[in-house]
Amino acid sequence: MDMFGKVGLVEIPLLIAPDQKAWLDQMVKEGKIAVPPGGSLEKGSLISMFIRMLLHNAMEEQKRQAALDAEDEDDE
Repeated sequence: MDMFGKVGLVEIPLLIAPDQKAWLDQMVKEGKIAVPPGGSLEKGSLISMFIRMLLHNAMEEQKRQAALDAEDEDDE
């Protein structure tokens, strides 16, 4: 996944709970959501990158799990 803008993005509405929004805002404020080296981004961009990375990680984990399941089926 390209986090630095070489892949076209689509805009989607995203609904999160107020406590989740407060948590995200706090993480950005405290600098706990990483900014790319040598860069600075506005809060919305940081949150967008964070959510995209979560989705990327979930997709990678799903692929890994599917591969493990396929190996298990081959062993039977």
